[in-house]
Amino acid sequence: MQVAPRSAKLGDIIRVTAKVENTAALDASVSLFAEGTPFPVVFEPAALAVVGKSRASVAFEWRAALPEGVDAKTLRGKLVLRATDSGQSCGEAGFDVYISSDRASPA
Repeated sequence: MQVAPRSAKLGDIIRVTAKVENTAALDASVSLFAEGTPFPVVFEPAALAVVGKSRASVAFEWRAALPEGVDAKTLRGKLVLRATDSGQSCGEAGFDVYISSDRASPA
């Protein structure tokens, strides 16, 4: 999985791309979850289809946000790609992104 960019301002799009292989004969779908982050991160779309017996590149996006009253934060956790129906892990990667507002001063 790849995350871009590694630092962003509020409202910027954080994009995660991955390559997925579906070895089953039937179509399946995958969803991306951020685990262990200090606040919820929800990627869109909620799920992407992968045709049976194929490989596909998938991409999920999140609009950078911070909790009320926080001007800057480094989000650290884990990205987990899961089969939507079963919840089975299809892959994971570290998640380390710095988010800042216009009010934040560089450290």
